[in-house]
Amino acid sequence: MKAAQITGYRKIEIKDVPDLGELENGKVRFKTECISICGSDIHGAFDKVLPEEDYPLPPGMPIHEVASIAVESKDDRYPVGTRAIIIPNYRNPDGSIGTGGAVEYIDQTHDKIIKLPDWGDLEDWIMLQHSGTVLYSAKHWGNIFGKKIAILGQGGIGLSFTMFASKQGAAEVVGIDKHDYRLDKSISLGATKTIKYISLEDLIEKTEDITDTELFDVVVDASGNEAGFNTCLNIIKPQGKFITFSIVTADMVEFEHSLMLRKNIDIHATQIATTSEPIAEIRELVSLAERGWWDPKTLKSHVSDLSDLQKSYEEYADQKNNVITNVVKFNP
Repeated sequence: MKAAQITGYRKIEIKDVPDLGELENGKVRFKTECISICGSDIHGAFDKVLPEEDYPLPPGMPIHEVASIAVESKDDRYPVGTRAIIIPNYRNPDGSIGTGGAVEYIDQTHDKIIKLPDWGDLEDWIMLQHSGTVLYSAKHWGNIFGKKIAILGQGGIGLSFTMFASKQGAAEVVGIDKHDYRLDKSISLGATKTIKYISLEDLIEKTEDITDTELFDVVVDASGNEAGFNTCLNIIKPQGKFITFSIVTADMVEFEHSLMLRKNIDIHATQIATTSEPIAEIRELVSLAERGWWDPKTLKSHVSDLSDLQKSYEEYADQKNNVITNVVKFNP
């Protein structure tokens, strides 16, 4: 079967890898229809310099946003033809390295399958994996009616936070980013104001203007930048709530420790993948989208073919061509 593999720094190739063999009881075999590139795929693998001996990465890695159709089933809950978002098998039951999501076929069990409706385009529904992880994090900010919220970073994850904050009644929803096209998208998805990031000093000044010097009640770090944590500390009010989603590659992050203590802020580290129910909120968001509360295609900005995967990664890494999220049709 076909698989995409990162074979060197910023180099990805389509390879033939061994077929899966006989389907085990209790599992469902899915054929991958499309994948989507996440920011963590970029700074965690594609745009990260790894030791030469680490290449090539395991087949399909690090893609984890996958929409598929069942082609064989040994689980009555998922008959052939079932459409679903699939969480890849990064590790096998014996502890060995598995595969990522950029593979032609995936065998999976119920706990990593998010069933999708029979209507609509899979290229749209796949966006709910992205936003569903944000729903888990957004639950940590509680009742936000009347609150002033800032989201640092307006990529796909940050924009999802922006949409949730807008739908949940925040008084101010402020998107912060370096790119004008992302700030324009932020306004279109519910931000009441935006701030173009130029420097920390400028950001603090503009924050004080927007909040009448009070700073923000809630701040979210969705920047993917190691400076993001400290940036958020400077624009959050004393006793404010800090939601940190950002995944950075640095082992150590510098921040103003005394400022954190003086403000007595409430910090929430939120990563759904490490919880006991890593797909609960993704399933929940699918249900919300089915009844019209959420538009699954909102974040999709580009659709490309597997033959253009190298270009798609590069555009995302270099933040070119106004990319928010890029769905790639897996059509070997």
